[in-house]
Amino acid sequence: MKRSLSNLSKYSIQTKDGTNGKIKDFLFDEESWVIRYIDADFGGLFKNRRILIPTALLGEPDWEGKHFPINLSEKSIQACLELDDKAPVSREYENALNKYYEIRNYWPHGYTITAAASMIFPPRPLQVPSKIVSEEELDTELRSYNELKGYHINAVDGKLGSVKDVITDEEDWQIVYAIIDTSDWQPWSKKVLLPINWLNKISYTKKEVNIELHTGTIKNAPEFEDMVNLNLELENELYDFYKNSQTY
Repeated sequence: MKRSLSNLSKYSIQTKDGTNGKIKDFLFDEESWVIRYIDADFGGLFKNRRILIPTALLGEPDWEGKHFPINLSEKSIQACLELDDKAPVSREYENALNKYYEIRNYWPHGYTITAAASMIFPPRPLQVPSKIVSEEELDTELRSYNELKGYHINAVDGKLGSVKDVITDEEDWQIVYAIIDTSDWQPWSKKVLLPINWLNKISYTKKEVNIELHTGTIKNAPEFEDMVNLNLELENELYDFYKNSQTY
């Protein structure tokens, strides 16, 4: 099932002994756009304690209670490496974190096709936007969902709108869609779902994403209303629309 990250941001992380942490952000790797960590705050009233929880450690979500269980105690959480939220998450930090949690690193393989992954839609792996290299080289491959929100969208024939939200698949934490809001740019204000396959290049310094579509294609795209109506039939229709649309 597909989930909106803005909705999942309202969930909590719950340890096996009942301690709750607040979700602050989601971090995805730019090579595959798979969410690798949840940035959670397990601090108290007067002090934050930010740590990363690998999505690989999350149990079956309590959709009604709106929390993610993890098979870790509060003691284990408190002993974990604290996150420096003023600096990028380095590979060194990830290595140490995964060693502490006793899980293997997800790189260098990126997205690995499994039997289950081959049966979910859209088919994996997905094509993800290439990075426009105009920033200092950083020792990190992780990007922030909070950072991505609000990035401008550049269509072939001009600016189009901005990233309002993204949608992930709960099966494998793959980001599959961006919700594009045109209200700040076009008189025909609407929200549309754009499969990440159609995101071409992304600049993290300019905070913008280029797409190989014209504004007319987005104007004629099905309007996105809410997550309730998102099903496999709608997804197939959406892919067919973009696949068959003329870009002029």
